[in-house]
Amino acid sequence: MTLGQHLRVLICVVIMGCIVGFVLNGKEIETNSPYIDYIKAQQWPFNEDVLIAEIFDGHYELSYWEYFTARNGQHVVQLTGTNDEQQDIYQFVIEEDYTGFKIGAVKQNNILLPPEQKWPFVKMLTNKKASKSGEFLAGN
Repeated sequence: MTLGQHLRVLICVVIMGCIVGFVLNGKEIETNSPYIDYIKAQQWPFNEDVLIAEIFDGHYELSYWEYFTARNGQHVVQLTGTNDEQQDIYQFVIEEDYTGFKIGAVKQNNILLPPEQKWPFVKMLTNKKASKSGEFLAGN
C-alpha cells in the first residue's frame, strides 16, 4: 500500500473510533434487558435459519451480553466474546419500537474494524456455525 492509502485507512479508523466512542458513551449498562432477549431471538442476517443467540452459543469460551442507551438515544446491545487471547465485541443497534436492528460497531482485540473488514469478519461466524453443524452454506 502506498503512503496515501495508509493515511486514508488511518483517517477512517480514527473517524470510526470517534463514532464508536460516541455510541459507547452510554448512560446505564444492564445485563438483563428485553433488548438483549430481542436480539438473541432475531434471525442471523446472513442465514435466516439461525438465530443470533445460536451463532454465538459455543463460539466463544466466555461471552457477556449487555444493554445500554447511548448518549444519542440509541438502544445498543453489546456482546463481548473471548477465546484464548482474542476478544471480539459486537454492537447491535435496535429500533425504538423493536421493528428491526442493525449491526453497529465490531471490534477485534480492541481494534475497531472498518466496514470493509467488518462484514467479512461477521459473515465468517456463519461459516463457522455451519461447519460445526456439518452443513455447508453456498455462496459464503
